[in-house]
Amino acid sequence: MSTSFSNDAAPNISTSLHPARELAEVSLLRTHIYNLYSQLVRSPIECAGKVPFGWEQESLQALKNGRNTLELDLDGLEELVVMHRETLPEEMQQNYRELFGDDERDLRIPIQEEVGSAIPVGTKDEIKRIYDYFGYRPFEYGGRSADHLSVELGFMKVISLREALSDRESAVSYALVQRDFLERHMLRWFPSAADLVVETHHDEFYPRLFEKLAIFLVQDAKWRRESLDKLKAT
Repeated sequence: MSTSFSNDAAPNISTSLHPARELAEVSLLRTHIYNLYSQLVRSPIECAGKVPFGWEQESLQALKNGRNTLELDLDGLEELVVMHRETLPEEMQQNYRELFGDDERDLRIPIQEEVGSAIPVGTKDEIKRIYDYFGYRPFEYGGRSADHLSVELGFMKVISLREALSDRESAVSYALVQRDFLERHMLRWFPSAADLVVETHHDEFYPRLFEKLAIFLVQDAKWRRESLDKLKAT
């Protein structure tokens, strides 16, 4: 049976427990969530031997300390990190190849937006312009494309962190960027890609990862829209 990750299926996330003074703390926690997901969806072929041991510990600790401040579905995220850490690299690489191929531009299932988008022409160029404006350039190293899922999640991590550390006026601008990037880019293509992974792949890790990430993105976009009004009112 198909799993749907549309906006219509989003759980009702109340922002009543998040007064304006706590929004920076919430965005700091979201930074760690995006960091975990960004690393988990990276190509295990591309990043073999490049990720330092224990990369996840700070974010996992932040997740445990701050879980009660954010009403998002985070159950199972730590378990996914453990699965990722304990799976043999060769097995992880084989599962990734089966899903996305050796050449990610010719995919069975898209893990790049320009491949997965319904309106692909010029998508990557638009994303690069956004990254350049904010000085975000991870696609210049590591062999990843600007529209790769892990790079887009990394952008959300960086902008969430900047919001958390900014004054009110800048925080509003960064919040608007997050809202627009989620709605114009990530939610335009990733939920359908997640559906394909859940429906077709046999291993345990990637279907669970993509299902959890799709749910999180829908929920986070909803929280971002609702919390933006509170941020503007501070």
